[in-house]
Amino acid sequence: MKKLWLNEFARDLLALGSIPFYFLFVIRVLILKDKVFIYQMIIAAISIFVLYFIIKDANLHIARSFVVLVFANLVYKEKIFGIFSVLVWIFVLISAHYLKKSASSMFRGIVIGIASSLAGYYIAPFF
Repeated sequence: MKKLWLNEFARDLLALGSIPFYFLFVIRVLILKDKVFIYQMIIAAISIFVLYFIIKDANLHIARSFVVLVFANLVYKEKIFGIFSVLVWIFVLISAHYLKKSASSMFRGIVIGIASSLAGYYIAPFF
């Protein structure tokens, strides 16, 4: 019973890096009418898509959840939210490990997440 509950919780945490959650977050921020942020998220999403074909066997849930982590903290600029979101992201990593995702796949996902966040952050202001 305990293992079943832990598996369910771990899958729920990984869902924070799902495509629907990613775009749910983008749509939520559309309400703020921050065009630069929207471009950042779109550029980051395109970057994730492109990098996936270059960096094989990457965990894209980790990549997308990292992008959401970065840009959510840039938008909300709240210390308590920042601490909480970093902790949640660490639990995403722990959940991926618990669900037997390979360390190399997780590492590649982190690399794609970092690269995509940087691409979104630095390219978006030109639009």
